[in-house]
Amino acid sequence: MQKLLSIVVPSYNAEKYLEYNLNSLCLEGILEELEVIAVDDGSRDSTADIIDRYAEKYPGTVVPVHKENGGHGSGINAGIKHATGLYFRVIDADDWANGEDLKNLISYIKSLSDKLPDIIAGGFYWVYGHDDSAPYKAEFEKPFEGVEYKHIYKFDEVAEKAYIKMHSLTIRTEILKKNDIKIDEHCYYVDTEYILYPIPYVDTVVFLDDHLYRYSISRAGQSMNPQQMMKNKTQYDHVLDELFKFYEKASAMECVSDKKRLYIEHLISRVYASRIKILLWDRISPATRKELIDMEEDLRKKYPEIYRNNVIKAVDLFRTSGYWLYYPAAVVQHFKK
Repeated sequence: MQKLLSIVVPSYNAEKYLEYNLNSLCLEGILEELEVIAVDDGSRDSTADIIDRYAEKYPGTVVPVHKENGGHGSGINAGIKHATGLYFRVIDADDWANGEDLKNLISYIKSLSDKLPDIIAGGFYWVYGHDDSAPYKAEFEKPFEGVEYKHIYKFDEVAEKAYIKMHSLTIRTEILKKNDIKIDEHCYYVDTEYILYPIPYVDTVVFLDDHLYRYSISRAGQSMNPQQMMKNKTQYDHVLDELFKFYEKASAMECVSDKKRLYIEHLISRVYASRIKILLWDRISPATRKELIDMEEDLRKKYPEIYRNNVIKAVDLFRTSGYWLYYPAAVVQHFKK
């Protein structure tokens, strides 16, 4: 019997969190339908041993993959390569799933006939800790106003309303495999590559009223905290450049409608806005303000549609002020940092 859902768990030195993650996935009643691809990305702690122990405990469900270190994207690529499930999703080793929502997702997939939505999108919680006892809040209560859950939409119908993050995304595995979707390795900040690269090939999407993914945001050294983003800004620039290349390629594809192109522009503009925030964390000086202005002018000339279709209000305020808001905004960000 084909598995209904493959979940890849990219894991690097994750011994503190991995058991909690795998316990949230390996649930009685869904083991036959679920495939957990646990990827040891060259860990130097006991991550590999934990994965092997769970593979032995749950044969046919937990698939152990041991590989040299290649970064988060490499773990996802390995998951795509090994996946046999009808649908595919990512849950990082220091995060976990809500058991009831995971069961409901598999039950929903099981209920589908031959009309398979390309994307199944749900909600998720930001968790200020590492287990279900910690405080949490929803990223959003609903994907957009007026959403009809379990209704299969054409992607173009919701492209201007919804923003489907990695933590929300379950996608047909065939789309990833058939179109050879691969994301950058040895690099942080590749989530947007993962959620954007399949979009040209997506036709339909359905939304479920759940918060399956539990996203822990309190771990020291996470890639999205200010210090790490400053340290890794070269990697951030690399991913942004790759997204621009993808945009150029996608814009020329017949399968990319105007609505899809706008969706891609909106998501890249979000990544670009975070690059501006990295500049705000840099030293406060006229030279940094000039770097911001030069970066903006470069975007406006090379990718005017992405510049014009910005969705972050703070970026519009910078532009309206002639970038004089740089100074007070940078001071605020330094205090937050």
